[in-house]
Amino acid sequence: MASQSVEAIKLLSRIEKALRELLDEAGGSRVDLETNSIALAGRELCWVTVDDQRSLVRHSSALSFDVGDLRRVQVDPCRGAWLWSHLWMEASDGVLHQEADWMREPVISARPIGGADAVVELEYYPRDPEWIPEWMAAKIAAYREEEARERQKADAEAAQAEGSGAGE
Repeated sequence: MASQSVEAIKLLSRIEKALRELLDEAGGSRVDLETNSIALAGRELCWVTVDDQRSLVRHSSALSFDVGDLRRVQVDPCRGAWLWSHLWMEASDGVLHQEADWMREPVISARPIGGADAVVELEYYPRDPEWIPEWMAAKIAAYREEEARERQKADAEAAQAEGSGAGE
């Protein structure tokens, strides 16, 4: 991410400030924020390390919105939007770091990502074919097959209803 947009730089600055405040409040030595996102769904987990003990902490909804916006402004024209990102800061340097993955299947809840989520993701954030992960392509194909079966079933039911109504 060599060249960041002005908007991305502003968001990263706000995220850095929020994570620094979390560290200060907890008296921690490190803060980690991991986010999984696809289409309109997302999940974030935030940990603060205090005395070598890592604990989940709540963070503000403003921070969540900033991370969601960051995903949107970091869209790559070939790879689309990242699906997973890890933001972290060490208290010793106070500098925000980020790593992102465009191919990893996001884990948002106990239920696996659905085909509809993958379809919407590509509508919002198109990708070059080589940047569509196998898991995403498989879910989209299964979703399209299910849609086709549902259409065939609905067409058959409509034809049957039309046919049974003609003899009256």
